[in-house]
This record gives sequence, C-alpha cells and structure tokens, in this order.
Amino acid sequence: MKKLLVISMLILAGITACNRIKTGDSDRNRLKIAVVLKTRSATFWRTVEAGCDEAAAKYGVELIKLGPSTEDAVEQQINMVQDTMVQDIDALIFAPSQPAAAATVLQRAKIAGVPVILIDTPMPESFTDYVTFIGIENYTAGVQAAGEIMTQIPLGSKVVIIEGAPGNPVTTQRADGAEKAFRDNGYIITSRQPGYSDRERAFTMIQNILQSTPDVAAVFASNDEMAHGAYRAITQAGKRAVVVGVDGNQDAIESIIAGGLYGTLAQRTKRMGYLGVESAVKAIKGEAVEKHIDPGTDMITQINARNFIK
Repeated sequence: MKKLLVISMLILAGITACNRIKTGDSDRNRLKIAVVLKTRSATFWRTVEAGCDEAAAKYGVELIKLGPSTEDAVEQQINMVQDTMVQDIDALIFAPSQPAAAATVLQRAKIAGVPVILIDTPMPESFTDYVTFIGIENYTAGVQAAGEIMTQIPLGSKVVIIEGAPGNPVTTQRADGAEKAFRDNGYIITSRQPGYSDRERAFTMIQNILQSTPDVAAVFASNDEMAHGAYRAITQAGKRAVVVGVDGNQDAIESIIAGGLYGTLAQRTKRMGYLGVESAVKAIKGEAVEKHIDPGTDMITQINARNFIK
C-alpha cells in the first residue's frame, strides 16, 4: 500500500511539473505577457488596456503593462520593450509608435523565442516576424470619415486635416485616406499638420489656422483626442465647423450627444485589447492565429450615439 501511495505521489508531482511553465531559474503557474502601448495616459489606450485586463482575467494571465507619457516618446517606448525581454515573458503585445524604429528590438524578441502580437499599428511590409496584427485598415478609415464629413458641408468647402506624430503610420494613413477623398470630390485642403495625438497641440494649431483662414467648414482629426482640441478652438473663436475624429472614445461619444463633435469613427478598441491577449495565449500554446485580425469600425453620429454610450 505504501509503495502504491509513493508511486501515486510521484505521478501527481510529475503532472504538476508538466502543467507549469518552465522559466530560466524557476517554475511558475501563469503565463506572463508584456503589453507595451504608445502611451497609457490617453483614453483610447486605457480602453485597449481594459480589454487586455478582461482577457487576462479570463485566461489567468499575468500582464506587465507599460507605455510612455506621450505617443511621441519613441525611444522611451523602445527601451520599455527592451526591459521586458529580461523579465521572462511568454509573449509581447506591442503597439509601435514608429514601426521602423522598433524592428531591431522585435528581432531580439524573435531570438528569445517570444511571440509578438501587434495591435493598432502594423510593422513595415518587409517585417514579418510577428504572429498577428490586430487593427483596422487605417487608410480606409480616413476615406470613410471624410465621406461622412462631405455629407454635411457644401462642395468646395475648406477643410483642415490633423494627423498624429510624424512617423506614426496609423494617423498618417488615416490622414492620407481623408485627403484623397476630399481632393477627389472637389474640397479644398487648407491645411494638414501634425497634432501629435494631443488635445492642446491640436487646439493651438486650429487657433492659428483660424486667424488666417476663418471660413474653415470642417476638421478631420486622425484621433478623438485631437478632435476635442480642434472643436474647443473653433468654439472659443465663436465659429461653427463639422469636426470628426477616429477611435470612438467615450468622451467623444458624450460630446456628440451634447452637440459638440459631429462624429467619430469608432474602432472596437476594447475588443482590440481583448483579442491581443487571446491571440497571445493561442500563440504560446502553438495554436493557429490569423496574420491580420480586423476588430471592425462603427461610424457614430447623433443618430446612433446613445447606442454606444457606456
């Protein structure tokens, strides 16, 4: 009987050991996934993070969540990714502020055998060492948002386009799509400038533009943060213009309901974060993951805004 008991205990111990994740110096029972965002201070990224948290709770995952104070702190973000490489992580979820600058550090992840999940922002086409990219088609998003604006202003009206930080392909592609749509349909692009995904910078930019071009009819902002800044500048100048952003942040939806912003093209932001963690878990387990996952978009205006308020 004692011999059988000993054998049973040894088998149980073996099973327990196999169910653990073996790391360099110690065993642990939970997957550890690093999430490095463009920033953790903006509403958009806090919503992405909430989606990551929800999936982490479901799958029993430990998250290391990092992000610089602003989206243009590129070097700081790269350093954060480097720091995660020495923390024994099982996967990396990453939203690169400037993809070209991130190639070297992601090669380090490949060498370490760490699967990489890209969210919101893809790497250049020549870089393929990642599991999946989770994000919308940003050029198409810009075209779609511009199309909505054009339903509200006369043909030939003056339009301002605000993109994000230089080198950020997400906001640049959105601005490119919007500019192409406006120009092809006979609208005047009076200015296109970077707003660095920051309300105050967008506010100051629009203030300056209105001094020389007071008859701006509409503003397309590549994200909601900049749309808020643009709208405040227009309002303080005592003018009216159609302002549309991208992301679908809750404060943008509240502004739409209150008659402020005209609209926002909503990414399913929380879903993006959730899918990031879910895809990372699948990759760690060796399960198949699609190379591109589009979480989808919704055009939100006063017509449907109350359906999206939380």
